[in-house]
Amino acid sequence: MQHPIMSVPGNKPLSLFFLVIFLGAMVLGPLLYFALAGFIPFHRAMDRALLISAVAALALFWSRISLRELWPVESAAWKQLLFGWAAALVSAQALIGLDLAISGFTSSHLPVGDIMKLFLKALAAALIVPLLEETLFRGFLQTELIGRLGRRWGWLLAAAIYAVAHFLKIPSELDHQPVHLWSGITAVGSAFGTVFYGSFLCVQGLNLFLIGLILGGTFLRCGTLWFNAGLHGGWIFALLVFTGLTKPAEPPAFAWLASDLPSSLLTSVVLILLSLWLWRFYQPHSGGPGIGENAP
Repeated sequence: MQHPIMSVPGNKPLSLFFLVIFLGAMVLGPLLYFALAGFIPFHRAMDRALLISAVAALALFWSRISLRELWPVESAAWKQLLFGWAAALVSAQALIGLDLAISGFTSSHLPVGDIMKLFLKALAAALIVPLLEETLFRGFLQTELIGRLGRRWGWLLAAAIYAVAHFLKIPSELDHQPVHLWSGITAVGSAFGTVFYGSFLCVQGLNLFLIGLILGGTFLRCGTLWFNAGLHGGWIFALLVFTGLTKPAEPPAFAWLASDLPSSLLTSVVLILLSLWLWRFYQPHSGGPGIGENAP
C-alpha cells in the first residue's frame, strides 16, 4: 500500500483549491445573507460561505485523499489516540502551571450548570475539530505540497498556511455597512487584513506556526493521523476549559512574557521543547519513510 505522504500529485493545480474557496465565498456570502435576511448577520453569512466553499474545493481533490491510509482502523489506532491526548494534557499542564506561577489567574466563578456546558462543549470540539482539520491540513494540503515542493518546503508551507487560516476572520464591523452582491470581495479582503495588521505577526502567529510544524512533523513520522487527533484534541480541550474557568489577573505581573495562553512566550517555549522530544521519540522507520518506529 502506498503511503499517503509519498503519493504523486495529480494534474489539478493546488491554486485551484484556494481559488474555489475565496471566489466561492465572495459570490456565495452575499447570496446567503440575502436568503437568510434577519436570521444571521453579514459576517456570519460570509463565515458560512467560506466553510461551504472549502468543502466544495476539497471535493475537487477528494479522489487523492485516502481516508483508509490516513485513519486506518487497526489495533494500534486507539493507543496512538490516547498517547496523543496524554502528550497534549501533559504539555498543557506544564504551560498552565508556568502561566499561573508567573502572571496569575483568577476564577471566572461560573455556576455548576455553565461548567458542565463548558466541559461538554470543549469535549465535542476536541473530538470533532481535529478529525476535520487534520484531514484537511495534514492529510490533504501538506501531502499535496510535499508532492510539489519536496518534504521540507511542503511541511513548512503547510504549517504557515495552517497558521494563517486561523486568523482569517470576517470582521463584525461589516455588519454596519450596506450589503451588495459585490460585498463579498470587500469581506474576504478584510479577512486578510486581520492577518497582516493583527496579532498574526506577533507571538500568537508564531505559536500557531509551531503547532502546525509539530502536527505536520508527527504525521511525517507516524504515517497516520491518530496521534495528531489526540494531540490536537487534547490541546483544544485544555485550552477551552482553562480559558473558560479562569481569567488573567489584572494587571498581570509579566504581561510581556505570559498573558493569554495563545499569545504567551511561555507557550512558545513549551511547544519547542515538545517538538524536540516528539522528533526524537518518533524516529523514522527503516522500512519506509513516515512510519515512526516508536509509535504505540
